[in-house]
Amino acid sequence: MIGIISKKSEVGFVEEFFQLFKTPWEFYKDDKDYDVVIISRDEVNDEINSKLLLIFGSEPTQFDNNKGFILYKNYNINTLDFGEITIPIYSQIATFKNISYGDAFFKANSEVIGLELKRYNQIVLRIGYNLFDEVSHLLTIGQPIKKANIPTLENHIALLRKWIIKAGVPLIEFPPIPWGYNFITCLTHDVDFVRIRNHFFDFSMWGFIYRGLFGSLKKLLNGKASFLFLLQNWKAVLTLPFVYLGFADDFWFQFNNYLKIEKDLGSTYFFIPFNNRTGDKVSSPNASLRAAKYDINNLKELLNNLISKNVEIGIHGIDAWHDVESGIQEKEKIAEIIGGANLGIRMHWLLHDKQTFHTLEKAGYIWDSSFGYNETIGYRGGTTQVFKPIGARNLLELPMHIQDSALFFQHRMGLSEKQAFRLCKNLINNSSIYGGVLTLNWHQRSLGPERLWGDFYLRLLKELQVRHVWFASASQAVEWFRKRRDVLFEEVRFSGNKLRLSLRSDEVDIQPPLTIRIYRPVSKKLEKNDFSFCMRNYFDTPWNGEREIEISI
Repeated sequence: MIGIISKKSEVGFVEEFFQLFKTPWEFYKDDKDYDVVIISRDEVNDEINSKLLLIFGSEPTQFDNNKGFILYKNYNINTLDFGEITIPIYSQIATFKNISYGDAFFKANSEVIGLELKRYNQIVLRIGYNLFDEVSHLLTIGQPIKKANIPTLENHIALLRKWIIKAGVPLIEFPPIPWGYNFITCLTHDVDFVRIRNHFFDFSMWGFIYRGLFGSLKKLLNGKASFLFLLQNWKAVLTLPFVYLGFADDFWFQFNNYLKIEKDLGSTYFFIPFNNRTGDKVSSPNASLRAAKYDINNLKELLNNLISKNVEIGIHGIDAWHDVESGIQEKEKIAEIIGGANLGIRMHWLLHDKQTFHTLEKAGYIWDSSFGYNETIGYRGGTTQVFKPIGARNLLELPMHIQDSALFFQHRMGLSEKQAFRLCKNLINNSSIYGGVLTLNWHQRSLGPERLWGDFYLRLLKELQVRHVWFASASQAVEWFRKRRDVLFEEVRFSGNKLRLSLRSDEVDIQPPLTIRIYRPVSKKLEKNDFSFCMRNYFDTPWNGEREIEISI
């Protein structure tokens, strides 16, 4: 059991951190013994006799004063490299001077960031940053674009796990991994456009012609596209008059092709509820381009057909991000067509502010999938997991990780397919290590000219399929995480080679089952940064709702 001594302002972040790192914990009680105690405020009781004591923070504490440590605020260090794991730090870092006790177990730029002391039968780690300040930053502000490729919050969890195991403490957790799978994948599609016929002599049509003729040629000359790519797009531009006349298929209408590619994998489409609405508070100089030209009222047959093929429908919100009444109207409009009330949302252009999560929850949404990047791919919140925004009561956030337009748009990353696949594979590899969910956003029209990103998407799907992932709709993924969050550890007892667990959950049938993972204490001396051994030294078993369970380890 882990006991936490934190500041009052950190309570929500502590609680959310231990929903992501799903292991037995509670706020510290004086009358209880703990294997591990974590402190993030100036309160270090000398009577704490845990096997491992972790003291986080960049401010001097009484503990530091007693040991004669001198702390200096360091403004030149913002990334820590723990061997296999890199952790950007977004709050204040302190370095230690005048070290007469303990050993420096971690340095950066020759400066001491972490100290290890041994007293009696206890290991004390004094670390010069505040873990929960980092959680706060990641789940509210998020990471800057230049750090987007790092699953920072998962790395914090891996680092804490390693310290616990290395101290000889057995560890049990529910990792974010469905039993029988390596991780979860959500295939999602924003429907910004339905048909090019909806765009006649407007910016979208002229943009298509320009990109099809000249953009394709530029990509060919830059080595980012093939000659076949050029020919296909030139042919599409020449065919455009026949599309408008109804003599040729509308090549922006790609729903049927997605159904063929994805088959029964299950995906989620986000439709814009009202046409010709730019939305309020849109600061972009191109705000007029945000208005959709299709009318959802004319797509009832399409939506019902998609639903019959195991496809989920969500809302691509216009003003829900800042206005409760608009959020209600947008939800009711889609619900009116497809039925059902428990709908999720992703904001068009990913617009948000500090109040967005609260606003969406008040409007009745149970999940959102807007926490991602337009300009790049990666981990805005530093996590592979569904999380609850701080202050929310029921709303969960399904982070978005890979977006097609971020990869290929010239004014964004502007990558070749070879470059893009290498970056996407890095994210897939991270999911294989940490579990969680990998959320893709491939726009509805992206299979057709002038984008022609279908072959790349198919290659991504094949790469994911060989990784043995659970393909889930957005709602399915969110609900699986919700059920995992609801599990409570009532009692954990190690006795010899037996582990006895008392668990509480309102769910009696969780599919796929959750995974119980038991990490064995390390019996060999580890190198300083040997994370890989810690990651491998565990035993897994499925769990699907039993209240009392005994596991032989």
